[in-house]
Amino acid sequence: MASTICMRASVIAIALAIPAIASAQGPDSFKTPGDATRVKTELLCAPGFAASLKPVAKWQREQALERYGIRPERFDGTLDHLIPASLGGSNDPDNLLPFHPLGVFTLEAKTALTDKLKQAVCAGTMSLKDAQTAFRKDWTKTYRLQMGNVLNAGGSQ
Repeated sequence: MASTICMRASVIAIALAIPAIASAQGPDSFKTPGDATRVKTELLCAPGFAASLKPVAKWQREQALERYGIRPERFDGTLDHLIPASLGGSNDPDNLLPFHPLGVFTLEAKTALTDKLKQAVCAGTMSLKDAQTAFRKDWTKTYRLQMGNVLNAGGSQ
């Protein structure tokens, strides 16, 4: 009887934790609302676009981390763009956040989704604004819709 109650409690706890784990990938929308540059689709899809992107400046990195209460000199993790730079995301602190991989939603999974949405934008089957909004709202939900089962998220099929 007691073991059945413990088992049920464990299952409920895990079921409640899964959305929390996925939402942990999303930023605090007050600290990182997302910011994109004005870029034409033709330029974004042109060869060499990635090479034209500027690196994040020290002041941008510091400001983004300080918004999350992280001392920049102690941060050794990954600073990520909410809206990927390859989809027109800016280096503004409004678009930067510390990335904390949890579960299957890794940087590799986010990169795979970015590549897929960029292909759709360049093929004309998705607007750039819609692709950017997908990341601004919740990239993990978009991943599930676009890439399939969550178990495929880390690049393993």
